[in-house]
Amino acid sequence: MKALKVLLIGVGALLAAMIVIPLTILAGLFVWLKLTEETDDEEMELEDTI
Repeated sequence: MKALKVLLIGVGALLAAMIVIPLTILAGLFVWLKLTEETDDEEMELEDTI
């Protein structure tokens, strides 16, 4: 019974990691794209005024 409980906890932790890790990566990419998008806009504005 104890081995079954450990197995279920392990499977649950694995499933949680399979969901949380990709979401964290996607959130990081989204933030990075937003930050680089703002800097690209600022560079374009500087080029237009020159």
